[in-house]
Amino acid sequence: MSTRSLKRLDHPAVWWLCFAIGFAIVAARLPTDGSWDFENYHIYNGFAVFHDRRGLDIAPAQSQTTLYYGIDAAYYLIFSALNDRPVLINLLLSLPYSAAALAIFLISRLFAKPGFLWPALVSVAAALFGLTGAATYATLATTQSELVPGLGFLVALAIWLILEKKERNTAWTALGVGGLAGVSVGLKLTEAPLFVGLFLAIGARFPIGKRSALFEAITFGVGGVAVFAALDGAWLWSNFRDYGNPIFPFMNNIFRSDLVAFNDWADHRFLPKTTAMALFYPAYWAFQPSTDVGELSMRDPRILLGCVSALILVLGYAWRWLREGTAPSVASLESLGVSLAIVFLVSYALWERAWSIYRYLAVQEALSGVLLIAALPTAFGARSKPWLMSGLFALVVVSTVKATEYPRWNRARRAPQAISVKLPPFERNAMVLFLDPQPYAYLVPWMPNSARVIGVNNNLVGPRSLGRLWSQIGAAVRDHQGPLWGIEDPNDSPGVADVSLASLGLARKGECDPLISNLEDWQHVRICRLRRE
Repeated sequence: MSTRSLKRLDHPAVWWLCFAIGFAIVAARLPTDGSWDFENYHIYNGFAVFHDRRGLDIAPAQSQTTLYYGIDAAYYLIFSALNDRPVLINLLLSLPYSAAALAIFLISRLFAKPGFLWPALVSVAAALFGLTGAATYATLATTQSELVPGLGFLVALAIWLILEKKERNTAWTALGVGGLAGVSVGLKLTEAPLFVGLFLAIGARFPIGKRSALFEAITFGVGGVAVFAALDGAWLWSNFRDYGNPIFPFMNNIFRSDLVAFNDWADHRFLPKTTAMALFYPAYWAFQPSTDVGELSMRDPRILLGCVSALILVLGYAWRWLREGTAPSVASLESLGVSLAIVFLVSYALWERAWSIYRYLAVQEALSGVLLIAALPTAFGARSKPWLMSGLFALVVVSTVKATEYPRWNRARRAPQAISVKLPPFERNAMVLFLDPQPYAYLVPWMPNSARVIGVNNNLVGPRSLGRLWSQIGAAVRDHQGPLWGIEDPNDSPGVADVSLASLGLARKGECDPLISNLEDWQHVRICRLRRE
């Protein structure tokens, strides 16, 4: 093949096709999603959008019932339309990974061309390295993947860095980039730290001579806020109207809805326990299996590698500025590297302060290979030989991949359908109570549309909870004139259903039937007719 033909193949569309084929092959071999989040709210929240469940059901998906529904609506449409073609579902859910890989590849090439042998292959390796971490690869082809809502930000970052290299960034480009990044925040609020990081990186160019940097940062923010408002405005308003809190139940210590307790409703289980732990948190799960940042054990050095690389970039830049008396130009690789480092470090710090849930670091993890490429020449000197840079990169990548241990998120048992469910014949006027905190809301689409579903004892509400929501549930059960059913898992939540029934003045009626579903590993879940005592 001639050199000219090879150059023609070196095109973003060709690389995307290669990534798409690769991820599709991997995704096709995986079982479909069966994660807790999938069972609890991703399917139900999407279903509720198209079937107007807000005024009918009460907390069937627990505290997640009121989360933003846009991306879940898309997931519901995919699973409902292609339920008989589970492999095709996985292929569709793998497409965001190929787009993310292309964005990372293009960013990597900015840094790999000057100092590495075979920069295209190094950039491919950086993309695959970032997308095979414990946060990204473990959730491939699942609704639990944080890379899907984060894709807009990755594309925005790639566009901004490429334009910055060409010195073509303006307030108008910042507006568009902000809009793209705002899509990610609109789809999931956990992407907000990345938005803040890029906002600060754009503004941070002002001290090094980019006079329009502050105005560009403002227009970036305006673009992001406008898109966020367009995506989430109706959801925020409906939550405020119905619950007295636009992001109900979260931050209820501020909004003070009287339906639930006045606390922040955040998950604090994974926050670092001490100052020392906070400073060195990535090391806690880099060298040994850990449950510090998630429910399941995992090990992955990528975030630690990203933090170290980002610090090298910042310190190297500062040292050169002090030594030479002038800062490198905004289009230099040093400046681009510092911008990338600011995005990473700021977003990581905000993540650690707010959640410390590892899955939410999917985009930062995806950028770890790029940061490594950018940092190696800074760490070993600008005159280092390309073969040395490429060799060191390969050594770190191979060592990290060998050290990675993935969390084993639940996936469905293989079946002709992605979701296979067999329920008793619920009456059209039935009320179905979820009696414990296990995830049952995915069953609602298989019930009669007129059936009312209520979660009565979960992470949002229960017999001992504060606020009016429990009394609303009690009144709804008391006033219901039709048949009553309960769903419970006495194996995983022993005794919880008994407390729920006693608090509502109910009892089981006759024998219970097991739930038959490919999303349940064991037939522990049972469905019971209920009677009033």
